[in-house]
Amino acid sequence: MFLPAPDLSATDVFACLRVHAPAVLTDPTGAILAVGVTRPVAAVNMIRAAGPALDLPTPDRADAQTFRLRWFAYTHPARPGDAFLRAAGPGEDGAFPVVIWRAADQARARAAHDAARALSAMGAAA
Repeated sequence: MFLPAPDLSATDVFACLRVHAPAVLTDPTGAILAVGVTRPVAAVNMIRAAGPALDLPTPDRADAQTFRLRWFAYTHPARPGDAFLRAAGPGEDGAFPVVIWRAADQARARAAHDAARALSAMGAAA
């Protein structure tokens, strides 16, 4: 059983990530973030759709098992440079869900993506 995704207009997602609707983002560590969804299958579909534009690996069902659901909310930074995002719990005021596909968990999918690209390039060269 999965928690339903909240109405993003009632969360802190815009204050934290500057998005109004479910979106796929990447972070500096290479993690892929499906913002605004709680179900792995929804995250897979979002990442697949955004993949070509962002040059992302294509996840499959096995990859979805490595996804991690986390909830975040806005925190008021005391000084410039302080964190504005904090871990939160589902149902907490302003909390929004993020399904995370860590860079470490992407190795198999990235290898398959690169192999398919190489085969496609070899086919085009032939």
